[in-house]
Amino acid sequence: MFWSTDSSIAEVMAFTLGRRLVLSLLLVLVVLVLSFSLLFLAVWTTSSAVVVVAVAAPRVRITVVYYTALNPAKWRDLVGMQLWTLVECGLAAAADSVEVVFSSLSDDAAGWQQLAEAAEFAEQLLGGVAALRVATHPGNHYEYPGIKRAFDLAAEGELLGESEEAQRRHLVLYHHGKGMFSTKGDQTKGGALLTVTPVVVEGWRGIVQRFANDSAMNKAGYITSPAGFHWYNFWWARASYLRLLEPPQVHDEDRFYYERWLGGLYNPTTGQVQNAGATDALSLCAGNRGRVLNYACPNTKIRWRC
Repeated sequence: MFWSTDSSIAEVMAFTLGRRLVLSLLLVLVVLVLSFSLLFLAVWTTSSAVVVVAVAAPRVRITVVYYTALNPAKWRDLVGMQLWTLVECGLAAAADSVEVVFSSLSDDAAGWQQLAEAAEFAEQLLGGVAALRVATHPGNHYEYPGIKRAFDLAAEGELLGESEEAQRRHLVLYHHGKGMFSTKGDQTKGGALLTVTPVVVEGWRGIVQRFANDSAMNKAGYITSPAGFHWYNFWWARASYLRLLEPPQVHDEDRFYYERWLGGLYNPTTGQVQNAGATDALSLCAGNRGRVLNYACPNTKIRWRC
């Protein structure tokens, strides 16, 4: 059979065009498949991110309150040790705010000078690490300035319109310069500081986790009293709980008032205070919520170990 040249050229061109069309269609199909794959991946990634955000644990807010009156003979050593502990254990950097409160023994030039030196000392230790605020109070009213600061910080959330849940997630650590005026050596307040600090302060990560896991827990300290406060007055508490307590009062005749204060629920209508009890309190030395230990007489020279 013989083919004309024109006919052969036409067939070759038709074949070539057909192949190009097929290749073009295949290319379009590949592009569509890739586009849908990328779109699916983007949607899946976005959905996953949304899910992660939805199930992420709510943020915990931490406020540290440290209070001490200043003993001219030893305040630098004790304050330095306690504030540096906050840095070493990571709490100073993790906290949303570190509130340091100092008071002097006298309201005179010497007292004011001590307060200025202590404020500068705290700034040197914590200023580059923590969100630090320092307050000074001339004159000695025992732990009133520190307790009042902790209460005001808790009440502040309600005044700013924070939700109840946000206030429950706001944890306040209160601790103080225990042993600042003790002259009896390691067996009393100085020894208590070395016993309590590693558990209540340095163990902060585990304590925060306990609050997150136990919605019925409102406070935690080394040893819980039957009335619901914590011996040694080193404690953690939810802001939502602290604002239910009596607004702190000045009790210069009864310095133990500031320890009992944490266990006193306040009725603003009647003005009465009643014991909160210990069912919502964690004894850190025992590891159990609701467990109480009768350490009601610190002058018995018995040093508690759990």
